[in-house]
Amino acid sequence: MSSEIAIRVTDLSKCYQIYGRPQDRLKQMILPRLHRVARPFLKLLNPKLANRPSYYREFWALKDVSLTVKKGETVGIIGLNGSGKSTLLQMIAGTLTATSGNVEVNGRIAALLELGSGFNPDFTGRENVYLNASILGLTQDEINAKFDDIAAFADIGEFIDQPVKTYSSGMVVRLAFSVSVNVEPDILIVDEALAVGDAAFQFKCMERLERLTRSGVTLLFVSHDLSTVKAFCNHAIYLSQGAVKAAGEAEEVAELYLVDLRDTQKRAVSSGPAVTLKPALSHEKGMAFGTSEGRVTSAVFTDTNSIHSAYKRGDRVEVRVDVEFKDTVKRPAVSLILQDRRMISISGRYFQITQPSVVGDLAKASVVFSFTANLQEGYYFITMRLEDRLSDRQFLVVDKQSGVLNFHITRSGQKEFLGMVDMQIDCHRLEAEPLKEAVC
Repeated sequence: MSSEIAIRVTDLSKCYQIYGRPQDRLKQMILPRLHRVARPFLKLLNPKLANRPSYYREFWALKDVSLTVKKGETVGIIGLNGSGKSTLLQMIAGTLTATSGNVEVNGRIAALLELGSGFNPDFTGRENVYLNASILGLTQDEINAKFDDIAAFADIGEFIDQPVKTYSSGMVVRLAFSVSVNVEPDILIVDEALAVGDAAFQFKCMERLERLTRSGVTLLFVSHDLSTVKAFCNHAIYLSQGAVKAAGEAEEVAELYLVDLRDTQKRAVSSGPAVTLKPALSHEKGMAFGTSEGRVTSAVFTDTNSIHSAYKRGDRVEVRVDVEFKDTVKRPAVSLILQDRRMISISGRYFQITQPSVVGDLAKASVVFSFTANLQEGYYFITMRLEDRLSDRQFLVVDKQSGVLNFHITRSGQKEFLGMVDMQIDCHRLEAEPLKEAVC
């Protein structure tokens, strides 16, 4: 394997035997062996009897998965529950044996998988730190040198010398994560474990992960939070029913995942048309999806009559959107979502369509959005969405045109705000005591 490759997975599969009844497992252990001895005689009696009996059904958690991760890459793995994400990570980490296929790993792996995996509940936190670090290949002297940093990052106080079985789930995650990131791994695997920690600890973990990736550590990251995946990962892999459905740039793969997610949500509340990929208005690589009930027919900046534009900070941005939809869309609405260069949502708003014009069997409407570009310099995208909106929080996607518009904010004068968006924060009163003369 090339020295530039951290992980290579080739035709990896994992099959589980599912038994309907406990006694079937015993039958599977005994009867096929007896059948193997008696098979020559059974074949003479009846060829059909020569077939080996089985008392289980097969469930393929992974089927012929292949992928390559380069050193230093940050790869997000996404998919619905039961899609094979945890199974894949466990086989890469070496804690689960594959049915077929091959995994090649180049470097030391630290894995944060199931909550508390690798911890002995009867050992103290201190003893588990030494146990886990030694499994990862550290010597006693190396662990001694790193122990204070591990304990400080975990920040569980005197519980470090108490049995792990007395820990809360958050304390277990703190200690497990602290060991994983302080042993200087070449490859770090994190499987949704950070969702258990509190907000302050999650922030500290994300900061540490960013520091590790900047230093060249390869990261495999499983999360259901697509915003985190898009913001944090260079690439993404979408698993569906044990197979790789898509792999590539995190933004595009996340949108493909949303297609299936929205389709599942729609089928849960109605039996209408399925959510599928649709033609994108922006460009050949654009991403769009929705149902056959309607579409966004046009979206442009009014100043350029194009999908591209440029503004100075403080300029007024105006967007015109044309939509059409069938009468099956009972509560039509159009949403505008402003996104940064990584397609992370910054702001947005939706408007209900109350009086569309009806042409034949289609209703048509035009909506003009406008906002002040109080943004820092850089590139931005606008996603347009035609919806059947049930409430402020619930809606069904009819047509989502992801990043259909893009614009650039140029710098104009001194930047007087911090961050990405100017919130127009005012200071109405500034009081300070006069400086006193220093007394020597």
